[in-house]
Amino acid sequence: MKTKIKPFVFWLSVYAFRLISALYFRGSGRGRKNYPKSGAFIIAMNHNSLIDIPAMSFAIDRPAYTMVKESLFKIPVLNWWMRSIGFFPVRRGAGDRQAIEFSRSVIKNGDVLVLAPEGTRRRNKPGKPRAHTGIVRLAQEFQCPIVPVGVRGTRNILPPDAVIPRPRKLSVIVGEPITLEPIDLSAKDKDRIQEQADYIMNAVYQLSGESYN
Repeated sequence: MKTKIKPFVFWLSVYAFRLISALYFRGSGRGRKNYPKSGAFIIAMNHNSLIDIPAMSFAIDRPAYTMVKESLFKIPVLNWWMRSIGFFPVRRGAGDRQAIEFSRSVIKNGDVLVLAPEGTRRRNKPGKPRAHTGIVRLAQEFQCPIVPVGVRGTRNILPPDAVIPRPRKLSVIVGEPITLEPIDLSAKDKDRIQEQADYIMNAVYQLSGESYN
């Protein structure tokens, strides 16, 4: 089954998440005016909890595709719903070529791509995991902007190993677009590529109120 956004399912899910999050978590969002008015761009977000998914409803103003770990797609009904709202699977730690090519197609088509550059949830380990460089390579290849988005409060709502979300406050802040300085994407420039990935995550964490390092 291929991932294809179904607009009705997408917007119904977004507004349902916003309503539930506003009532239960006193959720809020600001800064959506910072998004480019048209064309492709990449949203870079921090990832602390599964609650980041409903929290991001406050950051969305147009349909977007989101990379999500493959294991969540094993349940048939959940699989259909996730693909209908633009989630597509990635095999972590496997250099998933299919997920990379799908990401490229999203940008090629002028759509919005949502990535958590750290690749997994941060579990109270300062400085770990480090940002992956795939987001830099995509932005450089297609010369598209990256918009940092900081999610606040979700680790307190659903800490590692917790099952029931706590009624704590969450907020989402959309920052100003980042246009990366063009660089050589060859292996010899890998340090500069990592520097740009870290720069993006620093911008994200400034918005989230946390420290990246």
